[in-house]
Amino acid sequence: MDDAVLYERDGPVARLVLNRPEKHNALRFTDLDHLVSLLHQAEEDDDVKVVVLSGRGPSFCSGQDYDDAVAAYGLEGRDSDGRRRRPSQRRRLQQDRRLGLGYQAFHYAQKPVIAAVHGVCTGAGMYLVELVDLAVAAETARFSHAEQRLGLAGNTWHLNTLILQYGPKKARELLLLGEEFDGREAERLGVVNRCVPADKLEAAVDDWAGRIARHPRDALVTGKAVYQMALDSLGGSQQFWRGTVGHTLGTNLRLEPDEFNFLRERSRGGTGAAFTRRDDHYDDQGEPT
Repeated sequence: MDDAVLYERDGPVARLVLNRPEKHNALRFTDLDHLVSLLHQAEEDDDVKVVVLSGRGPSFCSGQDYDDAVAAYGLEGRDSDGRRRRPSQRRRLQQDRRLGLGYQAFHYAQKPVIAAVHGVCTGAGMYLVELVDLAVAAETARFSHAEQRLGLAGNTWHLNTLILQYGPKKARELLLLGEEFDGREAERLGVVNRCVPADKLEAAVDDWAGRIARHPRDALVTGKAVYQMALDSLGGSQQFWRGTVGHTLGTNLRLEPDEFNFLRERSRGGTGAAFTRRDDHYDDQGEPT
């Protein structure tokens, strides 16, 4: 399982590479834990000045591995009589605290982190891109905040960051509609700094990493620390603790009979079929008038 995230060194540049290409680099809980441990390894290596986060295969990151999340939260557990039993709130809070600390680690990394984004970028992948220092995307990258399409209450982890990046109205639009957008739109919205042709992505990220690595070590780390203090004055760290509770509540909703229920659809036909039915439910609305 450790092969799900790779650590590479190229002089002063450390590379964290998501390595589940057959799953579009969907993250299991253990994968995120390992990713964070490798980030800390880069922070503690005095020869590393900048970190690059990327994904191997067709996509950057398609989000949380849904099958793993269902197992981790115990959503398919049953009691001794065979009846489905929801996990306790205390268990869910433990899991969500673990997730929140993982995202927070990237937001408060001691050294600059650059995301190189291609293919699908949604869910946990989207969160990482929004939280790191810089991001460069391929024009063909596909971004979305599709959480509410899964019958959830939407992203809760870093709402302060979303409002600052997009503005209040645009943040709500992205969360409520969950529409997909490409690298050009991501640049216009500010989720990435730059959009480039797919075949230029690696070179563009390498150029930025090399230029950042010319700065003195103390300057990079001190500058980042002061930047994080400014974030805290805007609720930077508070958002993750609020997000932990918000995620526990927002993923534990009662769905009415006439509402799309992803878990129910998954139990009937599997995860892939449930995603197809989800898209049919939300996208078959005709053109807006």
